[in-house]
Amino acid sequence: FGSSKVHAQAWSVWFDTALISPFIIASNNLGVEMLSRRSSLLLAAFAVSTLGQENASGVTAGGRQLSCRNCCDRCGGAYCSPHSCHCYDTKRKPYYWTCGSAPPDPGVAPPQAPPNSGCLELLVIGDYGTRDTRQASIAEGLANVAAARDPAAIAAIGDNIYSSGAEGNEQNIVNWWANVYLKHSSLKRRWDVITGNHDWYSDARTERDFTWSQLNTQSGGHWQMPNFWYKKNFSSSSGISVDAFYIDTVIWRGSRVVDRSLHGDPKQEQLDWLRDELQKSSADWKIVLGHHPVYSAGSHGMSSTLLRELDPLLRQYGVPLYLAGHDHSKQVIYWEGVNYVISGAGGARPRRRSNEYPEGSLQHYFPDGGFVGITFCSKQKAHATIYDAHGVVQAVWPVENAAARSSNQYSNTASAKLAAAVPPVLPASHCGLVQLKSVDRFCSADGCQFLPDQMDGSCHDFCSAAGLRCARAWEQGAGICSQGIPMTCMQNASELFCECTPAQSQQIFLP
Repeated sequence: FGSSKVHAQAWSVWFDTALISPFIIASNNLGVEMLSRRSSLLLAAFAVSTLGQENASGVTAGGRQLSCRNCCDRCGGAYCSPHSCHCYDTKRKPYYWTCGSAPPDPGVAPPQAPPNSGCLELLVIGDYGTRDTRQASIAEGLANVAAARDPAAIAAIGDNIYSSGAEGNEQNIVNWWANVYLKHSSLKRRWDVITGNHDWYSDARTERDFTWSQLNTQSGGHWQMPNFWYKKNFSSSSGISVDAFYIDTVIWRGSRVVDRSLHGDPKQEQLDWLRDELQKSSADWKIVLGHHPVYSAGSHGMSSTLLRELDPLLRQYGVPLYLAGHDHSKQVIYWEGVNYVISGAGGARPRRRSNEYPEGSLQHYFPDGGFVGITFCSKQKAHATIYDAHGVVQAVWPVENAAARSSNQYSNTASAKLAAAVPPVLPASHCGLVQLKSVDRFCSADGCQFLPDQMDGSCHDFCSAAGLRCARAWEQGAGICSQGIPMTCMQNASELFCECTPAQSQQIFLP
């Protein structure tokens, strides 16, 4: 199962295919979003990363090499400056401690001055609209870097306003975006915006339509969301061209609010659009930005829907970089030529870890606040820079451009085998004959136990809205898909674990 830094643990998981270990590292109490229609139970062995062991080769503090554990003990569970050691306690409990890498070599850190002519830069921030002093503090750090780096645009990749989006009121966007960020002159530039799951807790058309609102256009028109999915073209003075494809992963994964707000089949429209635009693009670089990650070490973990449906497109059309948020951390995961960079630390605080990523692929993990910069200085090489809340560089990761792969070339990769092991929607997203949407994670083979994403109250409210009956309810436990304190179906909580029951006529039986 890999290096000595990783412990092996077996989990019983429903799969359509044979053993897929060691492609993915899974969490304790793995949320079984990847489920099969077969009645036979296959034993899938997963490599489980021990928290506090990732990047455990030792970090430098005061001229001495310290182990991760010693580093965190020395820091006392708090974030230390980049000049000593990076220590975090994401849940204020010792067993959640994780150590980051040593400070980057000053020789490779981006200069604190405008970049050299010919380079193209984007800043990427997600999960930022928390309406608190933490958001405002990180906004200052973003402004400092924007002043130094002069990015072509700022990509805002979702959860723009907590906890329920704009709620039909454009003034909420003014209060919690414009008034927070545009008071900094360096942030008065183009913001390319997409939605996150919290933006779709209410009708996100308010955020889209703000693009043409007088409240936006009269202050410079910096907020740009021309559609829920769209393409932006960038070019540098040296001739480097970048096509950035912004997608709406809430629409892609399914949402009850989306169904109420949009007509037709927006998911299929978006998928067809992305495939066609990727195929037509002749840019030197193609990058895709969405809210939900494909893989993640954070609490939400991977999305089997995106792994099965989006990841093959990235590889087929030569996309070397997918940027996402959703998990409230900064991560770099590199797997078979694709760089999965997570920038979800713009305001929201991190929670427990899931460690759902291919074994050995996690390159950086920082659970403190901050954002990411992407710099293109040639047609072959770029780099991703991870910044802390103050705009201090924490890590720099090289990104190499990717060549498109034919379907035959892709089918022989480990990525293809892993995606093939994730079965189609049935029955993972169904409880009986009822398709469940707005679900963060399915936790049982019959699709009836799950972690709700968009809560409109209690488990009773969620189940009954789908035409089901609530059977049981809990608070979420410490692990992913673990049952915490039992609750009644009528009780509300910020993190619920629900079990619905279909009517007899809605039940399906697996062969």
